[in-house]
Amino acid sequence: MNSVFDEHEEMPDNGIELTSQQPNSRKSNSVTHITKLRTDPEANHSDESHSRSNSEEEEEIDYPDGGLTAYTVLFGSFLGFTVDFGLVNSVGAVQSYLNQHQLAGVSSSLSSLIFSVFIAVSYISGIFSGVLFDEFGCKIPLMSGTILLFIGLFFTGECESVTAFVLVFGIVAGSACGLLMSPCGGLVTHYFMKKRAMCFAIATLGGSVGGILFPLLLSHLYTTVGFKWALRILSFVCTGLLLISFVLSKERLRPESSVIYSELPFGERCKVIFKNLYILSKKSIDFHALKDPKFFFCTLAAAFSELSLVCAITYYASFIVFLGYTETQANTMLTIMSAAGMFGRFFPGVLADRKLGPYNVMVVMIFFVGLSDLALWLGWCTNSKSLGSLYAFAIIYGFFSASVLSMTPACCSAISPTRDFGKRYATLSMVSGFFFLGGLTIGGVIIGHESTQSYKNFIVYSGVLALVGDFFWVVARYCIVGTKFNVKV
Repeated sequence: MNSVFDEHEEMPDNGIELTSQQPNSRKSNSVTHITKLRTDPEANHSDESHSRSNSEEEEEIDYPDGGLTAYTVLFGSFLGFTVDFGLVNSVGAVQSYLNQHQLAGVSSSLSSLIFSVFIAVSYISGIFSGVLFDEFGCKIPLMSGTILLFIGLFFTGECESVTAFVLVFGIVAGSACGLLMSPCGGLVTHYFMKKRAMCFAIATLGGSVGGILFPLLLSHLYTTVGFKWALRILSFVCTGLLLISFVLSKERLRPESSVIYSELPFGERCKVIFKNLYILSKKSIDFHALKDPKFFFCTLAAAFSELSLVCAITYYASFIVFLGYTETQANTMLTIMSAAGMFGRFFPGVLADRKLGPYNVMVVMIFFVGLSDLALWLGWCTNSKSLGSLYAFAIIYGFFSASVLSMTPACCSAISPTRDFGKRYATLSMVSGFFFLGGLTIGGVIIGHESTQSYKNFIVYSGVLALVGDFFWVVARYCIVGTKFNVKV
């Protein structure tokens, strides 16, 4: 199968990158890097294009692609993603418990705000994480995220109302997850080029590991020490893992502006820092790229696809409890889903790299996500209500949904010049974040006070979102290669 991208020199060799810094001499990273900060931020901003044009002529920096330091940093990223993506994958374990206890008298239409805000904020704040990582290195966003996450999780146990949960868990913990995202992924790009796709897959497998461990941990703690101490213990566990990640993490290229900052008086330094962070934040988003039909439909496809996945992952545990099974059984289902996702992240990625291309794989995988929703969850689980049907759906859905999540950066990368990938992926993430904010809330409204029919309506909603996403993936593919079928894209 021929690849449609072979003749484009600027297309990246692999599609697995985050929105953070790509450490090469061309400075083609997620956020345009201001190489030297002066006391006049505007003057510094005006020098940017000149700096970039000069850097285009520099030689490529060699990547270690192995060695003790590189693999130590990779393990640090793995631990960071275990917490970051692991919490996102485990949000259903918190949602199902709250619906049965603290928020038992609150309809899902209202309680859904907690989790829609959490996921939306985690995606949107990831943009500012990229700015901090590009400008100051990994330590500041990692430590900031660690502190905020400890505060958010620890005090979530003290919350009793929807408003309190939204503020503490949704905004504080959500912001923490966003701050952790870019340094955990960006550090992989500092050390690996030839093995980047494989190493990024290894790092993000931490999300599946966290999705396995955290629901089991919470399920045990809920029954032994209660919700308050369950969240407190979870906060200590996550903090411990993140502190190890913090110690192991080290960027290979130091930000050039750090010396300039240290030479300024404190007041002037703060003024320069905030002004340049504002400039960088604006430049980290590229809405003009949406004028490109390929990227526009890729963004819509990703937003609808990931919204479908988030809806299912958030409310599947509550559905199981609604059927009359225990919270422990519900959390076990989430664990099984994450375990199946470990295979779903790896094998489709290998197939996309070697044979088919990310778009061909994505079109198939998201179709089976929608089919799993409508055929297995709606057609089988809601009627048989047996543990066997629930286990089967968790395994099959976990495999296909994880592959969709891992393919989205590859699809974005495949249609983006290397120098623009970070900005484009940040734009895609921001659009998806706003989709989550509205779409997950709509899902909660559909479920309402919970009934068999309301859950059936919700499953249809989730399945249709996946199929709409699949339609836009097909349209995006058409914008790239037209009606050609036997082509790697």
